[in-house]
Amino acid sequence: MVDDSFPFVKIPKQFEKIIGVPDEGTKLYRAYGSEEDCRKWMDTVFEICGNAACVSPGGAAAYAKVSRPGIHKKLKTGGLTGFVFHITEDSILFKGKKKLSANAFFYCYIPRSELKAWAAELDKKREKHELEYEEVMGNGDYNERYPNKPPKHLKKMLRDEQKKKK
Repeated sequence: MVDDSFPFVKIPKQFEKIIGVPDEGTKLYRAYGSEEDCRKWMDTVFEICGNAACVSPGGAAAYAKVSRPGIHKKLKTGGLTGFVFHITEDSILFKGKKKLSANAFFYCYIPRSELKAWAAELDKKREKHELEYEEVMGNGDYNERYPNKPPKHLKKMLRDEQKKKK
């Protein structure tokens, strides 16, 4: 369900073929191709967003002060425009066919202008204490590989640097 009042980026007709097709009911555009195709796709996304004014979902989470699952939920419900490029490679089993790369590598960018507008909306709700938990945290499926505490070796390195300054 796409919100028509939100300041979404405009997709010029000449770029529609390059950026791919949006997932149904969203503004999450997906394209597939080689590393070389990705460069053309990336140049197009940067032009649409305004000279590289876009960020990854991790950067988007920091910018809007929400969790990554919150960003993904907003993308999947049509609340933000997202541009995704999946790297493909030749299939070993089926000659002439393509498949997703072995490591399923992909790129994802979100326009900063949309994040700025959404962050302003969230800030207003925060001031009024009207913010819904799911709005910033997504569905709670936080990836445990990214804990909020730094690893021990980084803590030690930080302590050592602080000792040197004294």
